[in-house]
Amino acid sequence: MARNRKKRKSKKSSISSKKKIAIALLCIVSSVLIVYGVNYFELIQKSTNESKIAQEKSTKELMDKMKKMLEDEKKRLKNSEKKSIESKKVVPLPPVRKSEKSDSRYEFSEIKDYKESLKTTDTQKHTKNRVKQEIYHGKPKLAIIIDDVSFAYQVKLLKKIPYKINPSFFPPSSRHPNTIKLSKEFDFALLHLPTEALRYKRAEEVTLLTSDSYETLQNKIKLLKSKFPNIVYYNNHTGSKFTADYNSMKSLLKIMKEEGLVFIDSRTTAKTKAPKISRDMGFRLISRDIFIDNNPQKNLIKEQLKKAVNIAKKRGYAVAIGHPHKNTLEVLINAKELFREVQLVYVKEL
Repeated sequence: MARNRKKRKSKKSSISSKKKIAIALLCIVSSVLIVYGVNYFELIQKSTNESKIAQEKSTKELMDKMKKMLEDEKKRLKNSEKKSIESKKVVPLPPVRKSEKSDSRYEFSEIKDYKESLKTTDTQKHTKNRVKQEIYHGKPKLAIIIDDVSFAYQVKLLKKIPYKINPSFFPPSSRHPNTIKLSKEFDFALLHLPTEALRYKRAEEVTLLTSDSYETLQNKIKLLKSKFPNIVYYNNHTGSKFTADYNSMKSLLKIMKEEGLVFIDSRTTAKTKAPKISRDMGFRLISRDIFIDNNPQKNLIKEQLKKAVNIAKKRGYAVAIGHPHKNTLEVLINAKELFREVQLVYVKEL
């Protein structure tokens, strides 16, 4: 009996030891799992934080890029607007004076050159030849050319004139780059051909020079023709030196004839060789008879227009040249009553 009790006690003690070992192992495993779980959770959290930081960094970089692009676009638009305003900026005219005396400060270099040339020219003979009585039928014709057209605001005023007008456009340059486009707004237009002067207010970038060879003149004319394929009539800008040079004018008129172009003599000098050369070459030359705005005062512009009408009535036609000044264009817009006795035409209709 005692032996059996001892055996049962020993057996119970063995089971109790196993339980303790199992519990100990369970505790160890649990501890390991807990530690692993904590570490895994920390690793996940760290990874999430790093991912979040990377995402925030990426978002910030993207936002910074977008902000920079927006600022760059604002600068570009601001510069573009500034350039647009500068290109459209209108230089204000000097105030109109009450005095009716001519003020030489307002005269163009071509008008000054013409007046200078008259000092050494037989003016009586010149006037007689320029306004010769001719037989004509129908209403006298008057062609008004407006030189130096360069900008949109000038075109806007020109288009308000309620009868035929002849705008003459400068070739494009850095100062007036849009003349090709602007010239297309009219049914008829001329090219204002820059030619060498004795004096300049400001020379154009592409100017025909007396020192140019025949080939150089030919290339310049061909270039202009390619830029203005629809314009056939050219009148000279300045040119008091070039048009008075026989060889230069002979080359120019020959080139223009070969290219199917027509030269209108602005007569910036009384010494122009265009009339003699055109007679020798056997074609009719159209020339300016009068400048209408050698003084910017409106009443004096009107007086010049009346003189132009009288020339047309006497000879059958006349050519007047003005410039795109505000006063000149405003007078022309409201001058319909002055032209009751003449027909306003394009130069091609003379």
